[in-house]
Amino acid sequence: MADPNSIAVISLGSQRVSGALFGKTSGGDLILKRYDIIELDGDPSLDVSRLPQLKLALQELASKVKIKGQKAWCSVPGHPVFSRFVKLPPVQGDKLAQIVEFEARQNVPWQLDEVSWDYEVVNKSDIGEIEVVLAAMKCELLNEMHEEVASCGINVVGMDVGPLALYNSFRYSYPDVDEPVLIVDMGARSTNLVFVEGDRFFTRNLLVGGAAVTNAIAKEFGVPFAEAERQKRSQGFVALGGAVEDHPDEGVNAMSKVMRNSMTRLHAEIMRTITFYRSQQGGSAPKRVFLAGGGSSAGYIAEFFAEKLKLPVEIYNGLRGVQTDRGVSADAAQADAPALGELVGLALRGMGSCPCEIELVPGKLASARDAARRAPALILAGLCLLGSLGSSIYWFNRADEVIKNRAAALSVESAELSRLANEIRLLDAQQEALRLRSVQLEQAVTDRSWWAHLLNDLNQQFDNDLIWLPVIEVLKDGKPMSKALWGGEENNNSSNAASTTTNAKAGAPVEPVYTLRMRGLYRKNDSGEQKVVYDFAAKLAKLKAFNAPEFEKNRDTFVKVDSGVDEDRYAYHFEINMPLSNPLKFQ
Repeated sequence: MADPNSIAVISLGSQRVSGALFGKTSGGDLILKRYDIIELDGDPSLDVSRLPQLKLALQELASKVKIKGQKAWCSVPGHPVFSRFVKLPPVQGDKLAQIVEFEARQNVPWQLDEVSWDYEVVNKSDIGEIEVVLAAMKCELLNEMHEEVASCGINVVGMDVGPLALYNSFRYSYPDVDEPVLIVDMGARSTNLVFVEGDRFFTRNLLVGGAAVTNAIAKEFGVPFAEAERQKRSQGFVALGGAVEDHPDEGVNAMSKVMRNSMTRLHAEIMRTITFYRSQQGGSAPKRVFLAGGGSSAGYIAEFFAEKLKLPVEIYNGLRGVQTDRGVSADAAQADAPALGELVGLALRGMGSCPCEIELVPGKLASARDAARRAPALILAGLCLLGSLGSSIYWFNRADEVIKNRAAALSVESAELSRLANEIRLLDAQQEALRLRSVQLEQAVTDRSWWAHLLNDLNQQFDNDLIWLPVIEVLKDGKPMSKALWGGEENNNSSNAASTTTNAKAGAPVEPVYTLRMRGLYRKNDSGEQKVVYDFAAKLAKLKAFNAPEFEKNRDTFVKVDSGVDEDRYAYHFEINMPLSNPLKFQ
């Protein structure tokens, strides 16, 4: 089970994979609990076989150091990382990142979307000039390394660069050194140079390492790389210059001279770098040299560089400021201390703040961090969603309860209104029955007044005393509705004929046809005798009570008059039949 107070670290070297588990004291110091170093076989310059070996070595390391399931910081070697120190003009803090990105596009030899890169401010001059270090690594290789570590059950929380982790380690382990120093970290495939001058630093990677020495030995003696590596570790040392006694074994003596030649080449590269640092970077010449890494264990290596550099040279102690747990062998830890500097620097990254905090982030780790960064917002959004759903459910439940209560109240009210509606329908039925009865009475009153108005209108049509109306009666379909006053059947027949004619003209309606028959006398006169009757009938046809629209064309249909040719008679008969406009209901 992972210990939350422990810090797991892994250094991914070209020839060896080292890992350790550190703890923290109450005072903030580091305690080395466990560590181990796993060697890789073969030539480290052959990249084809490195990843499979790296995976096996990581599995073995995780088992021995017991860091499976732990959160771990890892470091990558210096040779696949492009680094460049750039000086920038004075800029505001919010524009620094934009200018650094511009410089990265100009200096990094790959497209920025193909690399993982970061930067760190190294130094600020008195005039505001800013010096930054850029570090970039191809995403493909970085993701492969991260995948190999993660496949062993190790939770990688950050990827550092080996030389920069060594710089953090030196600042922690040698706080008393204030003079300019040079750290020579000799690895298998390359050598990292770290210049430290106060709070300022400078690094450079040289493609000369222990593998170059081994290849020179293999070429000189005609043996495989593995055999040359074994002999170098067991018997190899760097031959000293001047008048010194040779080794009694000629093979060992020859190997030491080969190693000296290789170290001489490395020395030349170091001198060129020192010159570049002083001339181009404005740095000071180192006053002291520390040898670190696996190559520092070679015999007489410190004496060789002291001779060549004319400077004090000592082996770097990566555990100088670190306590060791009782379970760790003190002698073994001191023997491996020069190669444990990167692990200490990684442990410092796990503790928190460091002088240099450049980090190369693999794709999966960046995605995981992005998801973790968004997690609070997503959780808050989820809580808001759940809260809204909960409040919605509560509101709908309350609304459902209110609706049900309201529906129950409306049902009671509806039942009461239905009862009232039934009572109203009964009252409406009673009212309709009373209305029908009242209509008959109203009709009777209306009819009675109608006849009075009609007789009054008839009386208004008399302009003289030449006409008398002794008989006025109503005909229904041409037949009198009352008994004839005189004339008997003769009168009925004549009225029937007139009615038939009228019905023939009218077109046999379905409703009964009511006609007002007026029989009277007119006396002889000077205005044309019969004309007074026709004039009187014409005025009657214009009354609203009668329906005689074409009276002038068919007046003989409506009027029958006797001619006044008999000189001994005072008056003559006439008959007027006027259809009534309204179908009055006669009982």
